[in-house]
Amino acid sequence: MCLYYGVLEQPGTLNFKGKKHNDIVESLELHTTFWSSCECLFDDDIRAITFKAKFQKNTPSFVKISDLATHLEDKRSGVILIKAQILELVIPITAGQKIALNARSSLRNILSSLPDMVYTGCAKCGLELETDKNKIYKQCYSCLPFTMKKLYYRPAVMTVADGGCNVGIRVGSQLMEKMLLNIPPDWLRRVIAPWAEITYGTVAADLLHSLLAAGAAPWLLQVHSLFVLDDNSCPLQQECSLLDFHPDARAEDAAGPSRTALESCALWNK
Repeated sequence: MCLYYGVLEQPGTLNFKGKKHNDIVESLELHTTFWSSCECLFDDDIRAITFKAKFQKNTPSFVKISDLATHLEDKRSGVILIKAQILELVIPITAGQKIALNARSSLRNILSSLPDMVYTGCAKCGLELETDKNKIYKQCYSCLPFTMKKLYYRPAVMTVADGGCNVGIRVGSQLMEKMLLNIPPDWLRRVIAPWAEITYGTVAADLLHSLLAAGAAPWLLQVHSLFVLDDNSCPLQQECSLLDFHPDARAEDAAGPSRTALESCALWNK
């Protein structure tokens, strides 16, 4: 399931007016007004199919798909695009605690882990705020007099596999939110519709369960890799950070449209 944005001018119709091509990242930007709204469309929705046919490219043209094993062997820093399957998400909580989600994690376990995957931080810099003995959040002294708080998803380390090669990739808070269909952390306990008992947290958990399932379709991952080498070209430091991700269009076409029971409950938008 992907998220497509459009200007909802009339009930049931999405108009893609106000689009603009960004020459820097070679993608389309959609400019809306205060009267615009967005709607979540599933891949088999005729409006999503129309959108993809008009605007969406299979892969970003400014980065070629790389073989992960070859890239790790070359030890070159830069931006690469790889097609890989997501094996595991590890979310550090404290120095000695972490959440590890993989194909063996049940939907119930993922759902129960969601409250620990978010934290309260400074709304300006994102620093996690500690609490005093009265459970009152301390201030972020570096951002004073700014004192507002905000909920964030915790950054994670995502293990992906390309063939027989595995690598860990750092995923920031904003990309974690994008991975969860841009569901804000403070929406996880909200119900999707007044008549539904399903919360946004249930949808997020179901999505993670699908992403990590054994045999799940690979994703196109845009990654920034950093290698620090010694005089003998041996890596002293190796770090990969996720910049963006896209579903593999060819894998989606081969699998055909799919929808889980949770996703079908969101059809009240249509």
